[in-house]
Amino acid sequence: MQQQSPPPKIIQIDFSTEMLGKYASYRIQVDQNIVCRRFNDFVHFYEALRANYPGVFVPRLPEKQAMVTLQLGSQGNLGEDFLRVRRRMLQYFLISIFKRKILWNSPETKQFLNEQNQTWIPINNESTSLEEKYKTNLPDCSNLEITLDMKCQFYDFQSFVVKVKPMIENFKKMCNNYVTAKTNFNTEKLIFVNYVLPEFEKNLLFKSDKKFFEKIKPLDLMKNQRYDQVRKFQSDQILIDLSILESDIESHLIQFEQIRKWEDRILKYEDKIRQCQLDLQQTINNQRNTVAKLLFGSKDKEILRLQNQIEQYSKTIQELKVLINITMGQVCLFEIPDFVKEKEQNLFKLIKLIGQLEMEQVEHSGFSFNISN
Repeated sequence: MQQQSPPPKIIQIDFSTEMLGKYASYRIQVDQNIVCRRFNDFVHFYEALRANYPGVFVPRLPEKQAMVTLQLGSQGNLGEDFLRVRRRMLQYFLISIFKRKILWNSPETKQFLNEQNQTWIPINNESTSLEEKYKTNLPDCSNLEITLDMKCQFYDFQSFVVKVKPMIENFKKMCNNYVTAKTNFNTEKLIFVNYVLPEFEKNLLFKSDKKFFEKIKPLDLMKNQRYDQVRKFQSDQILIDLSILESDIESHLIQFEQIRKWEDRILKYEDKIRQCQLDLQQTINNQRNTVAKLLFGSKDKEILRLQNQIEQYSKTIQELKVLINITMGQVCLFEIPDFVKEKEQNLFKLIKLIGQLEMEQVEHSGFSFNISN
């Protein structure tokens, strides 16, 4: 696999039957090769990347079960609508892997996209340190010195991501509420106009709201349901975009959590160093207690043991700091520019679109109020 090659593409969904029932598999085209993978293969692939590349942005997979908010029909995980949504999100997952060199060039990805592997089994790639993996694939990050400006940029981005997560959840609720309210409103309006409103008032209403009547002439509940289905489809597209954005936010939060864990480990090792230094000073000054003398033997052996521990703890702290710097560098050099270039624009578009839907709903609510008066 070379960097200039086109990104992998899901070209077809196949159905097969086994003893436990029917299942779907996805044909993925990589250059001139075709490989077939089930969703469980994607799950194992994702888990292997998460385990072997801590701190690296690994895109999230879609949910295994049908997304309740999308109301994708009664056929479950083999329904056409569900597979359409899953295919789009899996395609986004593969493109996200393709854009990140450390993941795209990894042994895990090469094995996953190798057409000779009919069943994908995760490989153990933990023997190579994360620092070595970065040096091989991202040398710009491996020897990068994190400046104060980069740290400020990183923590500003972290604060932004934390604030965006609940906002996206609110947008998803607003979108669902809009579809439900709009569908109910139009249905009630049709029933009212068709069966309740006298002819004279109906003509007045036609003059005041021609757009509504032009869309649904002749007044027909079945036709109105078709309009509702189109509106629901548009809403589902927004929800899919929001779900993709939400999954990326979750991946960034996983990155931040990994850095926090590394920082916590550094604090623990620093506490251990201080304790070892205190014990070392007591040993040098012949202030060891009886238990220490029995456990560790002679003074010289105890001094050597404590010095070795301090050296080992210091080495571990240095390795953790390197990992933190590498991860921060990767976020500042690649993830933040990518977010600003793509996801931030998409977020603003979604905010604008959802705002328009809300305004439309307010206008219709006002119409309903005028009718009742």
